[in-house]
Amino acid sequence: MVEFLHQLDRALYAALPGALVGLLILLTLAPIRLPDVMAAAPLLPLMAVYHFCLFRAEALPAWLLFVFGMLYDLLQGGVGAPVGLSALQFLMIRQVILGNQKYLVAVSFTFIWLGYAMLSAVAVTMAWCVVTLLSWRFIDPQPLFFQYIVSLFLYPIFGWILGRGRARSPLNTLGNRS
Repeated sequence: MVEFLHQLDRALYAALPGALVGLLILLTLAPIRLPDVMAAAPLLPLMAVYHFCLFRAEALPAWLLFVFGMLYDLLQGGVGAPVGLSALQFLMIRQVILGNQKYLVAVSFTFIWLGYAMLSAVAVTMAWCVVTLLSWRFIDPQPLFFQYIVSLFLYPIFGWILGRGRARSPLNTLGNRS
């Protein structure tokens, strides 16, 4: 029985990043009847992708991020959400982190936050450029800017909450150093 519970714990721990990204996508798409709040809604899926790709990249393979990004765009619908844009953002973040992971995991949280600030700025700017080019008209960047600012200031809280799981991980080698 103990072995079964240990295996169940490992399986749930391995599935947590994907399940959480999926849940945050659904939470982001939940209909809130406050238009001003939706204009500045934080980029929760992007935060989770950044955090988990940084600390547990093997739990979010590229194919899963592609599927999540496509589903996110399809569920979002509308003119302002070209299908594939979120997948491109998620995969771009994953590739940049994987290329620099050995430098990023050993730094203080301030530098991790700075990395999030830079990568999310690139992702938001890329989204704005793609939507502007596809619509052939100037799109006001102010809502995306507010989303970016709200996400930037919420990431320390979000990163701290997600980081609590690393300390208890049976697979964590970085968190077990004392």
